[in-house]
Amino acid sequence: MAIAEDYVSPSVRWGILKQDYPQAVVEFSHCKGSEIGIPPKFGGDEEYCVASILLRPTDQLPITGYKPFSDAQTRKGDHSSDAWNVLCTKALGRALKRAGYADTASEMRVLVQYKQRLAEHEAIKFDSVGDVVEQPQPQVQEEDPVAKEIEEAVEQLDLTDVWKDNQERDEAHAHLKGRVSQLDSYYQEKAREVHKGINNREWPIESVSQYNFLLNAVESLWSQQEEEVEEDF
Repeated sequence: MAIAEDYVSPSVRWGILKQDYPQAVVEFSHCKGSEIGIPPKFGGDEEYCVASILLRPTDQLPITGYKPFSDAQTRKGDHSSDAWNVLCTKALGRALKRAGYADTASEMRVLVQYKQRLAEHEAIKFDSVGDVVEQPQPQVQEEDPVAKEIEEAVEQLDLTDVWKDNQERDEAHAHLKGRVSQLDSYYQEKAREVHKGINNREWPIESVSQYNFLLNAVESLWSQQEEEVEEDF
């Protein structure tokens, strides 16, 4: 199954969720499938990576998403922990979907419109005789919530952090370039779009924070490319 043209990565959706729930936290763990309610004949005896989201400190039950260890893939040159990081990203994506944060921009806009309607209801006040009076609302041009989230995230990056030396910078950039070059052309273009949004595609990236932001985005693209391959089979 081909990935949606307006796909939204888990990292971006997590940022949007944090805007709605500033105290939200996510924890990653592993357990047997039977411990999270998966019957034995459906993989209950397998090990799973589990992402657990608490929207508020007072919440008792987390929103969970999970991926089986059998989905982990380690590429040549990768550390085994890289496969775990990919599993965590996939599990987080599923948990976010269960929390109502879909993985496409079109579905996310539905969520934004719903929130706008709730806000409009809050704006309706009763006058002294009980008549309903709707307070006039300013006309606001609709923004793409995903693009806005990326823009705000980039604005918060620390641009003063620099590389220890040129060797560290060059080795990190060689790693990033290799990761991008192994992506399919569709995902390579997505990576270029993120790079352009960060610093208009300046290279090398002198800010470590900007570099890490782009690297995390590329790893999310890797995760989605792998999910697409899995679904095709």
